[in-house]
Amino acid sequence: MKRDDLKSRLAVMLTVSILAILIMGGFFGCATKPAARKAEAPPDWVFNPPMSDDEYFYFTGSGSSKSGDLAKGEEIARGVVIDEIMKYLGVKITSETTATAKGSLDSFQADVVQQLKSTSSGRVSGLEVADRWIERRGEAVTVYLLVRYNRNDLLKEKKRLEELFKEKVEAVSGPEREAKELETEGKYFEAAVKYIEASSAAFKSDIENADVKFERNINSAKEVIARLNLVKLNDNIEGYVGKPLPEPIKAKVVAGATAEDRGIANVLVRVSYTEVTRTGRKRIKSLSLKSDENGVVTFNHPIPTFIGSEKVTMYLDLSQYLENLTGVPAKYQGLVDGLEEAALSKKVVFTVTTKSMARKIPMGISIADTDASGKLIEQNETENGLLDILSGEGFKVSSLPLERGELIGKSNSEVLDIFSKLAEKGKLKNIERVIYGYAKISGYEQDKDVTVVKVTGNVKVVNLSDGEILLSVKRTKSAIGNKVSTALVTAFHKLGEDMGKEIARKLQ
Repeated sequence: MKRDDLKSRLAVMLTVSILAILIMGGFFGCATKPAARKAEAPPDWVFNPPMSDDEYFYFTGSGSSKSGDLAKGEEIARGVVIDEIMKYLGVKITSETTATAKGSLDSFQADVVQQLKSTSSGRVSGLEVADRWIERRGEAVTVYLLVRYNRNDLLKEKKRLEELFKEKVEAVSGPEREAKELETEGKYFEAAVKYIEASSAAFKSDIENADVKFERNINSAKEVIARLNLVKLNDNIEGYVGKPLPEPIKAKVVAGATAEDRGIANVLVRVSYTEVTRTGRKRIKSLSLKSDENGVVTFNHPIPTFIGSEKVTMYLDLSQYLENLTGVPAKYQGLVDGLEEAALSKKVVFTVTTKSMARKIPMGISIADTDASGKLIEQNETENGLLDILSGEGFKVSSLPLERGELIGKSNSEVLDIFSKLAEKGKLKNIERVIYGYAKISGYEQDKDVTVVKVTGNVKVVNLSDGEILLSVKRTKSAIGNKVSTALVTAFHKLGEDMGKEIARKLQ
């Protein structure tokens, strides 16, 4: 091969290689840096939501996810759309919303969610996703939704929910309307209860002029209560402790001021009375009763456990209804208190006096006064003091035909043997019970010209027929005197009086 031909062929090969390299470089350069594409323009409704027309209401919403989570973005967009639909419906759940209305609204909202997730769900008639547009910016994604709701279907749903939610307004107007009807019929207490119900609904509600409705109904309740009064049909009931009273306690609820005025039925009346426990403590008990068709309230007093006089009180009872007004704002509390005071002012007070059946049973007494060592002393003032009190209380009581101190140191069985022998000899006559025991000096102090004596007594009341100890009484008493004898007489006598009072109060 000639030298010139070789050079020519090498030059051609070099040229071809260079062209190939340039072509390859251009290809890979285009793959690494593609030409910019023009972004897709958003639909007009994204920035200009369509107005409602004769056929549809339109709702739009958007939701974004910085991480590019398309499902998250669409979920947010659906939430916005649902909020817009709910806003249009114009109903919201409050403390006064009924369970039915709340449940219906919750169910409707759940159906809307499912309908927007799947247009084939068929849960909500006339509702569908009309368009959807997705915008991507780097990793972020935004979903835009256009939803349309058939006008007739949405208006029908709006009306249905509004009817349900009207019940919170009816919670005030309904009871108030009933109250006025009851008031017209002269059923004043029942009218007051309905006015309170309306007041309760008003202060808990967000309805318009709720404060005006609250005040109006409270004042109406107070006005109808003012027309009522309680009058006594009997009083000063007397009986015996441990035995039923001879008659029930009666009052009448009237629309007026006298027992001859028209009686009001179905009025709740609270009755309070006194009960005495076995330990002698008093406690107040109460119960509620309703007036009968003639307005009469009849209280059958439990068997009395007290001796003496106690009070029975009756008053109009609104307490259980006023509980519905607990928690009213401070500005309303004065109105509530005024209504409660109006009810409490409608009251009557009865007196019940009981005596002990023991007053009819003949009793004998034998009490010995002793010194600190147990030796008999001249005075017999404990027995005298006890006799004075029991006689004054109407008990049939007398001293036993015994030698003073004969029972000192004797056991109960020995004492009963002594009484049994006296009875056999006919010396106890009609005596059925005995009071026996002792009193002794338990303390002594001398301060210049003043003497202080303390004495202690312990007596028992026994049933002779069966030996049952009916009552045990132990007391201590102190007395002051210029002389020892004076202080002793006073102390023993006062001790007898104290024990006599306890026996009179407790012995049945």
